[in-house]
Amino acid sequence: MYTDIGSILRVAAKNGFAVLATSPINMEIARGMIRAASEKQAPIIFLLGQNMMRQHAKAEIVIPMIRALADEYTNVPIATCLDHGNDPERIMYAFRNGFSSIMYDGSLFPFEENISKTKEIADLCHSFGLGIEGELGHVGIAANGDEKDESIYTDPDDARLFVEKTGVDCLAVAVGTAHGEYPHGMIPHINFDRIRMIKEATNGMPIALHGGSGSGDENIIKAVKAGINKVNMVTDVFVQCTAKTRELIADDPKIPYMDLMMKIEDHVSSFISHWIDLTGSEGMAGKYKAIDRMGLLTRKCRIGDSE
Repeated sequence: MYTDIGSILRVAAKNGFAVLATSPINMEIARGMIRAASEKQAPIIFLLGQNMMRQHAKAEIVIPMIRALADEYTNVPIATCLDHGNDPERIMYAFRNGFSSIMYDGSLFPFEENISKTKEIADLCHSFGLGIEGELGHVGIAANGDEKDESIYTDPDDARLFVEKTGVDCLAVAVGTAHGEYPHGMIPHINFDRIRMIKEATNGMPIALHGGSGSGDENIIKAVKAGINKVNMVTDVFVQCTAKTRELIADDPKIPYMDLMMKIEDHVSSFISHWIDLTGSEGMAGKYKAIDRMGLLTRKCRIGDSE
């Protein structure tokens, strides 16, 4: 069931759970992720970043693959999203290649400029039936210690104005996490009160936690309870795949490549299943109903709550 993040996340916000958003860069990872979502009956969002597509995971290849898998696994809602799009050429590239959603990151611009630029992209997305996520505050880099800088956290009052003026379907917030790997043994401190304040200020709209990797199981569970509806987790997937590959080759240096890939797919499926448990989205696919395959052309033809 191929749809957009707005349709998926409105249901999540209404029912108090979060949806895992993660990145596939090849067939084995994508299949492992969708298998887990299907077995857990959970919606899932696939992210592709600008640099990821430049370096390896070309949208011309990955998006048709995900859409084909969505046609195969019709029992779960699946969305695709350009992650941290800020390059106009890459945004148009995402439009041309069948993404169902855009995450526009104007967080480094001054407040009013972020609003105007995000609104422009939001209007464009909605005119084509795509979902749109904006970012307010700034989710920095873990290696730089940015998660400790509360000056870049999202202000609840600013969030209210931002959402009202841009019309985004989801808001990415900065509350104590950061992108990438944290120093060994470190688990970030998440400001759960800030999440609750933003949730209240934005009238319960979907809000997203970026930088979920390495944040700790308990933190993710608490963040969802505080009001998070989308959890981005990318780094941990790649770390897990690298570690498992090394383990399998160490155990059997002559392992056939196809067997190696199949075992990686199994490992990804198991790992994603655990993250689905953390988000509280298991069994929530039943909250959605299919409307129309033409749903990406108009906002009224999307998936929504079951009756």
